[in-house]
This record gives sequence, structure tokens and C-alpha cells, in this order.
Amino acid sequence: MPSVKSPALKKYGVVAVVCLILAFQAAAMRRLNFDEEKAENPGLHTLPMRFEGWNASHEELIDPNTEAYLKPDEYILRDYVDQQQGAGVSLFAAYFKSLQSKYGPHSPRICLPGAGWLVSASSLIKIPVPGRSEPLPVNEFSMEKSNERILVLYWYQNDRAVWAEEYYGKLRLLPDLIRYRRSDVSLVRLISPIRSATPDSALAECTRFTKDIFPLLAERFSSVHSERP
Repeated sequence: MPSVKSPALKKYGVVAVVCLILAFQAAAMRRLNFDEEKAENPGLHTLPMRFEGWNASHEELIDPNTEAYLKPDEYILRDYVDQQQGAGVSLFAAYFKSLQSKYGPHSPRICLPGAGWLVSASSLIKIPVPGRSEPLPVNEFSMEKSNERILVLYWYQNDRAVWAEEYYGKLRLLPDLIRYRRSDVSLVRLISPIRSATPDSALAECTRFTKDIFPLLAERFSSVHSERP
């Protein structure tokens, strides 16, 4: 009679494989010297202030300590509203030219709880977006602090792939360095307030915003190329 592996055992098996691959990559990168091409910034600040019914209402800078910790090569932190629909979404997109350094995207699943937000629910969802044959994989988190509740969606993106799991970017590091001589990546995070008893309306707002903003982000990331001397 064939044995049946439990979901927990399968999960541990995947974790073990990932750890082995990461260990192999780390050993290889210590022995090999990768002359990584320096990429230009994608021009996140050229994202339109108005598109598909969304209007930028506010733009700000991240605090100096956070910027010094993350060291993004470019970022945008901008609020958009759709007054006709009564919707509002905060967009944060940060671009990093290389993952070879110790700096890079900081997962919202870590930094937001570190700022006092408690996770009430989380899941991995898929959103159909223009320009992709497959749905966009997105992390969904419902969080609360004091009397506030927010919905958070985020994913990782460059001109070569889009993914939700943090470890996937590390798995791509060595292959991308070998094939493209690049390891640039961006984090895209959306936040919308939860105003009702359930996050359904906030999810609908963020889903619509994701569908509208993704082609604009993909266009900018696809235009990234090596800096010329």
C-alpha cells in the first residue's frame, strides 16, 4: 500500500529543497566573481498622476532611517483616490538594482508587524491583469492596530518575472546573474483602509487598482537596461 505524505511533510520537504538550493548558491557565489551590469532606474516617478479614474492625492518620502536601512535605488510612495467610487489606495513601489548586497526589499509581513500592526488574516491570491497570460500572484494581509484596519497586497516584480514568495527572488539570484548579469528587483505594495466589517470592499478596490497599475509598472520595468558609460 503506498504511503501518503501529510501536507506538513510536503511543506518541510519543500523548505529543505529551498535551503539546499540557497546553500549551493551561496557557496557558488563565494567562489565566482559576477561582474553585474548596472541597470538604470525604471522611472517610477513617471507613473501618471491620473489614470483609469484614479487621481493622485498625496505623495511623500519615507523617513530617513527607513531609507538608510533599505537603500532603494528608486521608490515612490503615493496615494491615489477614486472619488466617484469612494476608493483610496496607497502605492509604495521600491526598486533595487542588485540583490548581491545585503540591502534589498523588506517584506511587509515583517516590517508592518514591526510597526505595531497585527495580522488578522493572510492568504496568497491570484489577480488577472492585462498583459499576462497567467494571473498575478499576490500576498494578501488583513491587519489591525488600535481601532484601524487595513488590507495589504504586495508582490515582487522585474522585467523577467513576477512572484509573491520572498524566497523565490533568492532562488532566482544565481540563474539571473549567470544568464542576464543582473539581479534587480522591485517590491510593489498596496494598502487600503478596511471600512466595513469584512475586507471585501477594500479587496475589490485594491484588485481594481492592481489591474490598472500593473501595465504601467510592467512598461517601466521592461524599459530598464544597462547604464551606458
